[in-house]
Amino acid sequence: MRLVSKTFLVVAAFAAGCGGGAAAGGGQPTAGGPAKPPAAQPAGPAEQSVAAGNPDPAAGPAPAAAPAAPRDTQWDAAVTYFAESEKAGWNGDRCDDAAEKFVAAGKGKRADAFFNAGVAYQKCSKLADAERHYKQALAVDPNYAPALASLGELAFRAGRRDEAVQLWKQAVDKDGRLEVTAARVNLAALAYQQIRATSVAATRAQLEKDAIGHLQRTLAIDNDNIVAYTLMALIYMEGAERNRNRLDVAELLISEGKKRNDRYAPLWNASGILKMKRGNVAKALEDFRQAVQLDPKLAEARMNVGQIVLSSRNYDDAENQFREVLAMERNNYEALIGLGIALRGQATVARAAGKSGDFDAKIKDAEDTYNKAMTLDRNRPDSYYNLGLLYKDYKTNSEDQSRNIAQYRRAKQYFQDYLARADKSEEKRDDAQGHIQDCDKYVDILTKAMASK
Repeated sequence: MRLVSKTFLVVAAFAAGCGGGAAAGGGQPTAGGPAKPPAAQPAGPAEQSVAAGNPDPAAGPAPAAAPAAPRDTQWDAAVTYFAESEKAGWNGDRCDDAAEKFVAAGKGKRADAFFNAGVAYQKCSKLADAERHYKQALAVDPNYAPALASLGELAFRAGRRDEAVQLWKQAVDKDGRLEVTAARVNLAALAYQQIRATSVAATRAQLEKDAIGHLQRTLAIDNDNIVAYTLMALIYMEGAERNRNRLDVAELLISEGKKRNDRYAPLWNASGILKMKRGNVAKALEDFRQAVQLDPKLAEARMNVGQIVLSSRNYDDAENQFREVLAMERNNYEALIGLGIALRGQATVARAAGKSGDFDAKIKDAEDTYNKAMTLDRNRPDSYYNLGLLYKDYKTNSEDQSRNIAQYRRAKQYFQDYLARADKSEEKRDDAQGHIQDCDKYVDILTKAMASK
């Protein structure tokens, strides 16, 4: 069972500074809240003495305090309106109004004003307007890292992965204060994807080093970044087959994450994966269901629930989970395969109950589902294997033996197609060879039976 972990994509938060403006940091897990202000620096010894009411007599009279900078009420109003829109819910008018308020407050001279306007537009998926304002922020300040990070996020969503990586790296390079945590987390997430896609030890080690480095820097600035905790835990779970101590590190990270936010659905999904790796399927299922409850749109958690209940032959629940995934991601290959298996299981139950009509309907739906998966990717082997099973075990019950012979031959072809595409390490290869031999045997038996009549 290949469990699914969240693909993280983080958007920099808007800059909530006032007056002269604070730098945006992207310190929040997702867009929407003000970036955290930098931590106050400790006062030097002389300042501490004055603050305690014990001025150094030798230092002379303290200089008069500088007058406080006047509040920028127009900027404050824009920040307040953004926060109110977050609570009330965004719509087209609110996005437009929030963006206009920031642009007006910035008077064309503040990069964070254009950046915030871009974030507001992105809240309503007005991506062209968002991109235009991020670029205006860079026109004011070419080194404004949050705008680079957000342009990278837009590029990634548009399928321009290389451009996204370049922009995120620029954001990290431009930001000497390490405050663009969104770009760092996104770079770590891409490294995690690459770790899972390669078996080359040296490559995996370098990718892990890069990813952990980005996440450690993120947590150095934003110790409550729940995405960083989640992603780092998933990275440590990779390679745990060779070093079980990595699971202890992952558990510690998940525990720390839950202390900060126990309602972050991907963290519960990661917790479920950890429990699966430790063989506790029942507790893993509880965590996956908790993730789904917290975020019904988290397809990864639904996939994991579906796979577990499918293995326990809870076909109705499995069908529901996979259909929910497909409602969000209609071209999800794994969900199509899972749905087909659930439908095939329901057909088995219907056949045992003598419900031939339900049996035929479920088998037809399963075949359609496998064929759709095959259409999505003809190089992946799973659809061929499952179609082979469907034809061999479910479509050879005709009274016309010549039809059954044809179905066995078709099943054999599907198994051969599977073997032509499956990796040599695929565990079902031996099963496929056995199914091919069975098909040949049944064809021979039926052919001889027909000839003897």
